[in-house]
Amino acid sequence: MMNNYDISEIRQEVIDIVKNIGVSKKVLPNRPKATSPASDFVVVGLVNGVRDLASYGNCTISIDLFAKDIDGIINDKKLSNMYQTLVAGFPAESGRMLFDTEWNILGDTPDDFGFHARLIRIKTTIKAI
Repeated sequence: MMNNYDISEIRQEVIDIVKNIGVSKKVLPNRPKATSPASDFVVVGLVNGVRDLASYGNCTISIDLFAKDIDGIINDKKLSNMYQTLVAGFPAESGRMLFDTEWNILGDTPDDFGFHARLIRIKTTIKAI
């Protein structure tokens, strides 16, 4: 029997977690390019899909925090507030998912659309049953 690791369901569960924590009013499955949705937003995704290991699966969740620059300069205060809210409220587990507590923070990166993003990667284990 093939395990069910539906990427859309996994992503939606993490989107719901981030929304409920209150990191931002806008939590999206991808980065909008044409127009910016607000002064801040979060993009949730999976890096490289899910690896099926029979009794469990594993993947890396990406949570990217975006804050609008102020006069072309990174808005450190906003990014820090968003990050601290995420850290304080993010659970160690949810449903079938177990989240690693040692996150990989890739840093603050300009996106060439007037925002800086703090890129966070979380190793995740998904129970098969």
